[in-house]
Formats: sequence, C-alpha cells, structure tokens
Amino acid sequence: MVGKIVGSESREQGMRRLLFAGVLGVWVVMVGLLVQRTLPSAPAPAVSLEPRAPALGDEWMGVYMQAQKIGYTHHGFTAEADGFAFSEESLLHLTVMGAPQVVRTRVVGHAGRDYALRDVEFALSSGVGSLQAAGVVRDGSLRLTLRSGKEVSEQVLPLAEPLYLPSTLRASLSGDALRAGRRLDALVFDPTSLKNDRLHVTIEGEEPVPASPDGTRGWKVREEFRGLQTTAWVDPAGTVLREEGPMGFVLVHESADRAVTAGWGAPETALDLVAKAAVPVAVPIAEPRTRRMLRLRVSGIALENVPSDDEQQRTGAVVTIRRPLPAHVASYELPYRGPLVDELRPTPFLQSDHPKVQALARDIVGGERDAKRVAMLLNDWVYAHLRKVPTISIPNALQVLDMGEGDCNEHAVLLAALGRAAGVPTRVVAGAVYLDGAFFYHAWCEVWLERWVSIDPALHQFPADATHIKFVAGDPEDQVAMMGIIGRLGLEVLGDSVTAAE
Repeated sequence: MVGKIVGSESREQGMRRLLFAGVLGVWVVMVGLLVQRTLPSAPAPAVSLEPRAPALGDEWMGVYMQAQKIGYTHHGFTAEADGFAFSEESLLHLTVMGAPQVVRTRVVGHAGRDYALRDVEFALSSGVGSLQAAGVVRDGSLRLTLRSGKEVSEQVLPLAEPLYLPSTLRASLSGDALRAGRRLDALVFDPTSLKNDRLHVTIEGEEPVPASPDGTRGWKVREEFRGLQTTAWVDPAGTVLREEGPMGFVLVHESADRAVTAGWGAPETALDLVAKAAVPVAVPIAEPRTRRMLRLRVSGIALENVPSDDEQQRTGAVVTIRRPLPAHVASYELPYRGPLVDELRPTPFLQSDHPKVQALARDIVGGERDAKRVAMLLNDWVYAHLRKVPTISIPNALQVLDMGEGDCNEHAVLLAALGRAAGVPTRVVAGAVYLDGAFFYHAWCEVWLERWVSIDPALHQFPADATHIKFVAGDPEDQVAMMGIIGRLGLEVLGDSVTAAE
C-alpha cells in the first residue's frame, strides 16, 4: 500500500534507483526498435518490387545521439543457390548513472529469389535480460517461437501474401525506381513486438545529404511506422547514406573500421540516458507518493497523445489526475464476464495461458473471487518477489519469472500476465512519474475494477499516486508510441485551484 513506500531515507533512495531503472527500461526498448531496421514486411498489393537482386555484401552505419557516438549497425546480403541470406546486427554502448551498459541485437534469415521470406531469427541481449524469437513461413502462415530461458511459447500468424524485408523494399528504391513523389505502403512484421503494422514510404526528391563533408547528394525518403517518422537519404545504388530518427538519433554510413573503432568519446564524457530523459519542473510536488490529485500543463507533444479516462482528464493542454482511495475502488465477483476480451488474452509477451503463469496465479490468489482483492494480492506478490535492479530488455512474463528481478517494466509485465491468468482484465501503462523535482519515464499497470484503476507493482501502490501521467496503455509492445514523446515532453505543475481555462 502507499504507506509502505514512504518512510526511511534508504527506502526513498531505493525507490529513486528503481525509477531510474524504469527510465532505462522504456528508453532502451525504444532505442532497440530504432536501430534494428531489418524487419520482415509484406508489401500491400499496390507495391510492386522490381526483380533486381539486392546489393550483396556488407554495409555499416555508426549510431549517434547529440553528436556522440553510441553504437553501430551492420547488415548484409549473401547469395545462395535459390535466393539469399540476410543478417543485421547492432551494438549500443549506453551509460546509466555512470554505469556502462551494452545492448546487442541480431537478425538473421533466408529469402528466395523473389525476396519472399522463408525464416528469420531475432535476438536482443544486454548481459542481464535477453529475448530470442524465431519465425518460419510455412503453409500460408508465419510460425513464431519465443524463448525465455528454458521456457518456450509459440504463436501462428496467418499470411494472405508473401513476407518481405524493409531492406529489400529500400533496395527496390534504386536507379529509375527513385522518383520524386513515389509512395509505397507495406505491412510490416516487427520481431521486437511480434506484430504486424503498416509502413508508409515517400520519396521526396534528391538533395544534399545533411552534414556530408563533400556535398554528396541523395534521395530523401521518409518512412512512417506506428506513428514514428524517420528520414533517410539513399544513393542511386540504394545505399542508405544517413538516417535520422526520433529522439535525435542519427545513423551515418561508415566503413567497417570506422563504425567499430572510430569516433567513440571518452567514457567520462558519455551521454547519460537518465539525465537526458528527465523532465524537470519548476514547482516541486509535496508528498508525491500520497498525492491523490494533480494538475499539469503539457507542452512539446501532440495533445492527442495524452489520453483521457475516469482517472486522467485532459482539457486543452491541462491534465487533471485524480486517484480514488483504496476503500473507494469498486469490485465484482470473478470470473469477469464483460466485453474487455483483449485485456484477458495471452500475448507473446504476456503469456497468461502458460502453465507456469497459470499455476503461480492460482497459488497467489487461492480461492479468492473478489476482483479487487485478487488484484491487490497479485500486486503485493510481484512487489515482494522481484528484486529491484536495472534491466535492459524487452521483457516478457516467462523471462521475468526466470530472472526474478527487473525494473518497472518487468514488474508491470509480470503483473499484467498474472492478472489475465487470474481472470482480471489487466494492461500495461507507459508514462511518467514524479520524483525529486522531475518526471521520469515509467511503466505500471491498470486493472479493470468497474473502471480502469492504476496500480504500481514496482512502487507497491494500490491505487498509484496522482503523479503518474499516462500516455500509452495496452500490451508491452505498444510502448513504441513513447518514442514520439521522449525527448519532447514538457510539464508544468499547476496549483490545485488552477482551472483549465486559467
């Protein structure tokens, strides 16, 4: 409960470290989505790829943020008798609170001569958390396998048409295929979220490549995926010379030697992602962990990115957050029989139907059938049993159970899976929470108790305090929408008497 997280200075310091880890968890997931560009995709019927082979060999790009090098990517194609093999890997050197972190991603697979995908494997590792997924195209479907330690879960995605690679889509943008005003629309399968979504590509025209020392020209290509925009400059051969993405990330075409060994700054000058992500406010918030109401003015982002519901209401740019007292939270008898089907379904990252998750939910809940009491029991268990440590990964419930530790993302993912296994509609929330003069990006949960109620298993709050401002709610992979918010968000704390008009 709220009272359990307010007390000694050591407890407050522990919470501070946990929130810093939460920033890292959300941020690095977004970075991984940005630099890992080899995603299989299924072009819409209007897309017609020209029957030209992709450029064979390797390409390297350095990854920069605020002019500081933080990593590199490497991808290539290799000819085979009946098609080609593809691979892409990335490495990021990150700093969090002065501690170095290394994140690696890798995608490998095979495609036919017609570019159609046959199989793909994806891996993300950080030394602590890891994710491995594999897909095989067979009998009109993509059969996915997700591995977390010794645990394995599977999913089958039906396919109405062949799958392709975005790099292949870009390879089609070469020679006479590069025409100003040309538009392509594709259905993309993203291995980091194990979901399909639309990719929109527009060729704007030829122009000098930004920051090119010799005035090299390239075709400017804009891409939009799940509301995120990137801009690339492509030469006539289809080579990507430069790419600019959300949050100020830039990828620059480099030689293999330069990408791997050159341009790195001294460790003491490395960009700290925690400091970069914090959103400072001028007016401090007194007793934030017990606050039940808060007004904020939002700036820097599209206001439609701030949702309104029973606990969080936006009027213009002013957001009012109100949390009920625990005694005022409604309940009902399980099983739930309402329309919230999606918030009860298992997903590749919330494996609520897995025997291990089902058994744990039964052990925690026992014979309890009161939905509110069930949610409280699950929240208590996750808080008490997960060690609070920074974890760079794209977490899933089985992985979290295997590790037994994590930051706010791991806590939220495990609670969401257990809630669904117990029959209570539960979803993961991404947003920001206040601590020590600033808002930090954070993840928590919402459970359905006759309305969506915010609860925070990492801070052991039921309900969560009013300094939690929500931007995204759904499944863990939906946090990609945070890329349009991180680095742009501005928040102003308003007095409780300030009206929306004022």
